[in-house]
Amino acid sequence: MDLELAGRVALVAGAGRGIGAASARRLGQEGAKVGVLSRTAEQVKAVAESVREAGGEALPLVCDARDSGQLEAALAKLAEAWAPPTVIVSCLAAHFKPAKLHSLSDEAQQDLMETDVLATTRLLQRAIPPMMLAKHGRVVLIGSLAGATGVGGGPLYATAKAALEGLARGLAIDYSRYGLTFNVVRPGFTDTERFVQRVGDDPEWRARLERNTSTRRITSAEEVAALVAFLCSSHAGSITGSVVDITGGTHLNNLW
Repeated sequence: MDLELAGRVALVAGAGRGIGAASARRLGQEGAKVGVLSRTAEQVKAVAESVREAGGEALPLVCDARDSGQLEAALAKLAEAWAPPTVIVSCLAAHFKPAKLHSLSDEAQQDLMETDVLATTRLLQRAIPPMMLAKHGRVVLIGSLAGATGVGGGPLYATAKAALEGLARGLAIDYSRYGLTFNVVRPGFTDTERFVQRVGDDPEWRARLERNTSTRRITSAEEVAALVAFLCSSHAGSITGSVVDITGGTHLNNLW
């Protein structure tokens, strides 16, 4: 299926690794011109190169999205190179260690909410007006099953991911009449660097997680990226304000 993304300018925020990196590569394969944004220069360059190796066009953008000035500079660089983006994929997420709320410092709480929620709202605040002028826009936010179920040791993480769902719905109400769509992809257990760090080299722990899925396997980052690409396509114009699970059936576990 031709997703009709050829020539579209896309920005993937939080593209340094995992689902973000896979999404950047997939959009590039579909013909989009991809701005690869992350605060780690080495990762940004590596992902941009992998997009080019897969046949796409990529522009590395080293940026701490929590900083409004850096964000504006990155968007200006992308617009100067090609055009303002009409496709936005936000995978912005803070690194956190499992901890109960009473043990979290104010600084840790602020960092997580700034990265996972406010950096995304600031990005969209600046990206939406050009999309309205173009009368076309696709925004996909990477949420988490934790936003629906909660997660032990990660109450603020679950809060932030739930907030993204409310954000997408509110933006859909306000802006979809202008040709823009806003959706959340809600992965479950996904085989990314972060997942591997959490599971480590413990095959029993991984097997336990696999048993918690209906498919009896962990979802790949490339599978999530394929769903992201479809939601960014011309074929998804009537999908907006939606949350799409890609959990391998993990979300069904409590039913049977």
